[in-house]
This record gives sequence, C-alpha cells and structure tokens, in this order.
Amino acid sequence: MIIRSYSIIGAALLVLALVTSAPVEAAVEAQLDRSRITEGETVTLTIVTDEARRSLDADFTALEQDFAILDRRSETQLSIVNGRQTAVVRLILTLEPRMAGAFLIPQLSFGNDRTQPIGIQVDPAPELEPGSQPPVFIEMEVVPAEGPYYVHAQIGLVVRVFYQQNLTEAAISQPEPTPSSVRLMQETPYQAERGGERYRVLERNYAVFPERSGELNIPPMQLTGRLVERRASSVWQPAVRGRRVQVESDALQLTIEPKPPEFSGSEWQPARDYRLTQQISSGDALRVGEPVTRTVIIDAVGLEENMIVEPAWPDVPDSRIYPDQPQGITRDDGEWVLGHKEFRYAVVPENEGDLVLPELRVEWWDTQSNKARTAVLPAHTISVRPSALVPPPFSALPVDSGAGEPAASDRPGDPGEPAYWRWAAMLFAALWLLTLVLAWKMIGRNRQPQAGAGQSLDAPGNETRALSRLEQACRSGDRRRARIALQQWLREFGPAHRNRSLLEFAAGTEDSVIAGYIYALDAEGFQRSNRKNSPVWDGKAFWQHFGAWRRSQMAKDRKNPPPLTDLYARENRSIR
Repeated sequence: MIIRSYSIIGAALLVLALVTSAPVEAAVEAQLDRSRITEGETVTLTIVTDEARRSLDADFTALEQDFAILDRRSETQLSIVNGRQTAVVRLILTLEPRMAGAFLIPQLSFGNDRTQPIGIQVDPAPELEPGSQPPVFIEMEVVPAEGPYYVHAQIGLVVRVFYQQNLTEAAISQPEPTPSSVRLMQETPYQAERGGERYRVLERNYAVFPERSGELNIPPMQLTGRLVERRASSVWQPAVRGRRVQVESDALQLTIEPKPPEFSGSEWQPARDYRLTQQISSGDALRVGEPVTRTVIIDAVGLEENMIVEPAWPDVPDSRIYPDQPQGITRDDGEWVLGHKEFRYAVVPENEGDLVLPELRVEWWDTQSNKARTAVLPAHTISVRPSALVPPPFSALPVDSGAGEPAASDRPGDPGEPAYWRWAAMLFAALWLLTLVLAWKMIGRNRQPQAGAGQSLDAPGNETRALSRLEQACRSGDRRRARIALQQWLREFGPAHRNRSLLEFAAGTEDSVIAGYIYALDAEGFQRSNRKNSPVWDGKAFWQHFGAWRRSQMAKDRKNPPPLTDLYARENRSIR
C-alpha cells in the first residue's frame, strides 16, 4: 500500500509539472535521466541552454533540501550548420535523494529565466528477507582475544570487509582508537562463504600500540559504496551507478593495564619475545691501543625499533669506549611487529692484560606469560698484549744455574781460573759501557737541529724518512703503519710539546678536518682494512690534508718566529 501511494503521488506530481509547463520554448531547460529510482541510487539532472555566453550558476539551496549534490560538471558543444554557428551549454548535476518518497526538482532561476519543476519518484530500498545475509558487512577481531592488554604493548586488530561482486566505489575508514598509534601491516584479499552466500573478503591486519592506561575505545569502522542491482528486464543499464550503501562495524572497548608493580626494570619494554646477541670484530687477542668493535643486537616481537632501549653498560676499566649511532629497522610478519636494533661500541684497551667486555642484562615484560624476564648477554674476554710501539725490555744473558757443585775453575781461591764474581763484574761493566754509549747517542741526537713545523717536506735528516714512511702508509691505506708513523713523527718532530699522543695532538690542532682523521685513525689504527664491519679510512685524503696543514704551519711559523728571550725555542738552540 505504501509503494502504491508513492506511485499515485508521483503520477500526480508529473501531471502537475506537465500542466504548469510553459508552451513557449524556454531559454534554459532542466532534464532528468530517470523519473523513478530506488533509495540510495543517483539521478542525473542536466540544465541546457543554447546561449553560449549565458552563465548557468544558480542558487541550489532549495534543491539541496531533498537531494545531495555528489558531482557537478559543465560542457559546451559547438556546431556549424549552413554556415551558422550554434552552441549548446550543459550543466550536469549528479543527485542522490536523501530519503524515499515523491519529490519535485524545484524551479531554478538563471537570471530572468527559470526552469520548470520536474517530478521524481524515489522507492524505498529493498529489505533483506529474514535470515538472509546483507550484501556488505564488516567484522573486527582483537588478537589476542582476551587480555590483559598493557600500555605500549602491541594489540592485533583484524578487520574483514565482506562484499559481493556488484559493489563499486567502495571506501572504508581507518581505525582510529585513541589514545594510541596504529600501523597497517598486511592486506590480504580472498573469498569466503557466509550463510550460503559467496563473498569477496578484504582482510587488513593492524598493530595498535596504546599510549596510556585506562579505557581504549575503537570506534566503528564505516564502509561506503554503490551496490548495482540489475533488474531482470534490462541486461545493460549504462546510466545506473547503483544505490549507495553504508555499513559500519561494532565499536570495541578494551581496558589497558599500566606497568605491573612486580616489574622492577628501569625501562618498560613489553614484548612477546626479546633476544640479545652480539658480534665481536676481532679474535681473542689484540694489542694495547688496538680497538675492538662490539655490536649488541636486540630483536623484539611486538615492539617497534624506536621502542627498544639501549642497554646500560657497566664501567670497563683501563679502556676507552666510542659508541656509534644506533641503527634499527621495523618489519612485520603480517601479524606481529618485529623490531631490530643494533648498538655498536669501539673499545680501545689502554693497558695489557685481560679486556672484559661486560655482561649486559635487560629487564623486559613477557606479554604471553605475563611475567617479568631478563635477557642476558654474556661477558666476553679478550687478551691484550703490549703495544707494538713500546720496545721489549732489555734482558741480560742467561746464566747457567744448573744444580751441583761448581767446577774447580769456578771455586774461589783457585789460582788457575778466575772466580765466578769476576764474570759477573765483567758483565756489569759491559752493561755500564753499553749504557754510556746509548746515553751519548741520545745526547747527540738532542743537540742536532730539530725538524719542526717550520721546515719543508723536503728537509734533510730523519724527518724526511719519517714523513716518507707516513706517506707510503697513507697511500697504501695501511692504517696500522700510518698510526705508527704518525706517532713517531709527533714524538720526534712534532710542532710543539713533543711526545704527545695522537688524541692530544688532535685536540690541540685548530684544523677540524685533520682532527677528525686523527680521531678515526686512533680509534681503528690497528685494525686491518679487510676486517668485517671495519670503517673505511681514506689514507690518500688524510695525507693530502696533512701536507696542506703542515705547509700552512710552516708559513705561520716564518711570519711569527719565537722571541729571542725564549731560550727553549728551536731557533735559539745552539748547535755543537
């Protein structure tokens, strides 16, 4: 009875529109592509004029009371017939009725011209039969299905959109639970059956990280689209865009727990799995000043890489530690987020003995068993030998200390052979003479003119050989030889304050480029260039910058010589 009443009212409105239409040809006309539609379907309203310069802008407020204007576009068609040019201008509006019923497209004004009202019948959308499945619906699922759910711990959200093949222009909203962050991990299309109906399914997996404890609300997700329902009387309906459908899922509400009181760790890291591993760049032995790189690797399931906290290092005595910039990446397996982070440390021993890379412990919370756990990285011990730059201590000739009675010639008071103490005295005398010779050579070297920063690279003497060794090591990329040669040059021919270390020299120079090269060389000077994870050191570039720096220092010293009152200046030293 309701549909029949709508039909009667619609017919009456159509008759009224025909009766009230003007008999003269109007300058502006309004046309509908259909006079009867179903609720949710769209209809096209075309406004036409043959005046090329006429504007079709109008006030559509009265039209928007009963219809939503989804789209509007204009087009102009020009033609020449018998030498006469004609134009047709069209304004095309796509309308969607706001409800079912009989309506009139109201009279629209374009300057002094007005269109005639047009009647349209909007039938109610068909209702589903009891027990039948809707053509489009949404399912949402939380993983795990039961709590507890913790702050900062990942919650899996699975969204499944079921739709039939005749759904077009579909759009679905994104989940927006607050307060939390959401990450889309995987999107999988497949087919499924519900209630005897075959559906296409679009499944999306999201990772939700609650930012605060308390209630977490997941609003309903909405899907809009157009469902094209073919009528049996027509196989091809190009003008039918389908009726608009809008469905939404159920809202979800979860309770987010704070950090449990039984968790005693300093950093809250809830995960499904948490592992600590390490990589050591060298073997079990190295020398003083030779760095070793320890890479601490953390892999966590249910944590993003930016949520992984750097482990705390205990003090490592008699060593220097140079941490590198952490590197990480976040992946997923389609269901859980996989956080990976690496922390690199260059450790340089300063004394010989055992270098112990300390044990590292990280407290984390197991969200699967709801227990506090500790990830442990065992300590690693490396034997440190003396530096190659320090000569081995002088050892005297071994003395036979065999057991038994001394020979007759070794006994005191024997007139035929010298006594044992005489051999010892001769040995100490030889050592004393050797000490005098070494001291004389050292004094002679100190009395020679010192090759300082003011001399050229071609200066004669030992500095030429020292610089030649440094140049060869730099050009061949041998970091170990370059470090040794540079240290020897600093000890014997440094600019000022000789016998300084590489780091002291780098800290004292005003050239930041030279300082950067020296810091890098000091940190990796005894590493071989083919060693795994070894940074690249450009020896050729260092030598080029070093030569330029040294020439600038020579020019500076020539312009500003030390005053004569400086008795220790190299220019004022006497040469004997």
